Amino acid sequence: MISFDIDEEFFRDEVRCGFKVSSLMKRCWGAQLKVLNDFDAVCSRHGLKWYAFCGTLLGAVRHKGFIPWDDDVDICMLRGDYNMFLHYAKKEMPGYIIENYDSYTPEENRNYNFQGITRINNTYTADFNPDYLRAHCGFPYTVGIDLYPLDYVPRDPEEYSIAKTVFGYTILTGYKYKSLNWPRYAKPNVDFESINLDEAYSSIQDATGIRIDKNGDVLRQLNDIAINISSYTKSKDADMVACMMHTAFGENHMVFPKNAFRDRIAVPFEGGRIYVPSGYDSILRSNYGANYMIPNTHVPHDYPYYKMEERWVRNYVIRDPEMAKYMPAYYIQDVYDEDPEKKVLLDNIYGKEGIK
Repeated sequence: MISFDIDEEFFRDEVRCGFKVSSLMKRCWGAQLKVLNDFDAVCSRHGLKWYAFCGTLLGAVRHKGFIPWDDDVDICMLRGDYNMFLHYAKKEMPGYIIENYDSYTPEENRNYNFQGITRINNTYTADFNPDYLRAHCGFPYTVGIDLYPLDYVPRDPEEYSIAKTVFGYTILTGYKYKSLNWPRYAKPNVDFESINLDEAYSSIQDATGIRIDKNGDVLRQLNDIAINISSYTKSKDADMVACMMHTAFGENHMVFPKNAFRDRIAVPFEGGRIYVPSGYDSILRSNYGANYMIPNTHVPHDYPYYKMEERWVRNYVIRDPEMAKYMPAYYIQDVYDEDPEKKVLLDNIYGKEGIK
């Protein structure tokens, strides 16, 4: 099992590779590592293997911890272990929100976005309750880890091409269905406008032999078909593994030698240890190029991911002196230092001598 020895010193502001990592981000990291610990406990009990993946793998190898400008935890599992984890997680991770299709009821599946991953979250909302903060490294916002399933790739290139095409078409059909039934929840920037649902159902049935019941839970059926396509190939018939959701839409760097995941090794990570694939070099070369050990300060996606929650708290909650008094001092100090417009407001609440 893994473990992380994190004390209050860890949560100080720090400059790494010329990039400032704030105290709040450090607390975010700590809370994510707690989720990872609890995830690992389930896997250890049942002999399931997982590996650091994507930016977390690069951070483990290059920085012995998080990439300074990264804000999430990515891990992966081969499909068999992934399915077993989902089976056990429902019972053995109480209190966690497992964002996978099986966790949604038909009434909620408008939220499902066919992301091809499972998200393990600790909560859905900001929580400044002292007990909650003590249990989550003082971080008030949602944290979790992204878990990617890896599937075996057919050796025959034509067979793989057909599988990707049918998989991708099935996913786009799901998005089209959502756009018609729940327009608010339709995924933006996805080209599904040309899809006719009746024709799509017929095409998918012809390609897979699986009938779609238009009067049933269509999204669940489409999801099941997509999973059947991606997990159809067995280990003995493959030399490579891939994240089908990514490769079906052109991200061909997400294909890796199967042997890269034959074993795993524990490496240092933020005062603890984390598992990486024994063939991590080939994986990192595929994802980041031959010079992956040379840092390139490229802040990913919408850093920090929690800024929408933070904006809501700062714009609404913190303007109420009665509410603001319940905020932890380190959080108020962070606002005080970074948002001069709120200086007067905070001085009125805490006094001009500063935050105690």
